Amino acid sequence: MRRNGLHTDLVEKLRVDDELHRSIRVEDRAGTAATVPLEEALILDTAEQRRKLILSVLTEDPVQYYDLLQQARMNDDSEVVHYAATAMAQISKQADLALQQDARRFADDPNDREVLAAYANALERSLKLGLAQGRAAELQRRQLERLLKLQLADSPREEGYSLGCRLAEVQLQLQEYKAAEQTLEELVRRWPVRETPWLLRLRSAAARKSGAEVRSILQEMERTQVYLSAAGRQELAFWKGGAA
Repeated sequence: MRRNGLHTDLVEKLRVDDELHRSIRVEDRAGTAATVPLEEALILDTAEQRRKLILSVLTEDPVQYYDLLQQARMNDDSEVVHYAATAMAQISKQADLALQQDARRFADDPNDREVLAAYANALERSLKLGLAQGRAAELQRRQLERLLKLQLADSPREEGYSLGCRLAEVQLQLQEYKAAEQTLEELVRRWPVRETPWLLRLRSAAARKSGAEVRSILQEMERTQVYLSAAGRQELAFWKGGAA
């Protein structure tokens, strides 16, 4: 029996703990099961383990592990490199095809909210995967910015937060700092204790090399008592260290 063209008896299922600590169970030399981060698994000294890892990724969702595949492409194991390069080429082909299809659907029906959302998601996915570079990537970001603005103009309140954060992030990537600040100020006004707009404001100030503004935002966050996730607390500690 084959799955995605690969023998299933060669595949070990990935055990995903969470987005920050994806890991795979492997056996050490004593035969004891151990859990190691995927990135570490790529540098294990057993070629068989590395190959099982990459085969597992290919039979799961390769897009989810695109960063790992990029690392695997630089591995010293030629078989691992081959699998990773093949998977990345397939991901690029499928993502490009999906993007073209969504662009055509949007051109045919620009007033359909689902079509608009699908096109924006496809653009965002393409950019996150780094499938476009240079001027092409900039054009994609500008189109994504336009689409997110269209979504925001016709979205219920509960969707406005996520869309606004996505818009601000794209504006920062485009170095449209004034527009990003306007977007973030509105987000902070409407959702004052949620972390993402505040963290994006810190990144904006840092990108503009404004240490005074970073310190001011940190003080505002303390006064506002912004709710922070574990990842948010870690990022805040970084900014506090840099602003000291």
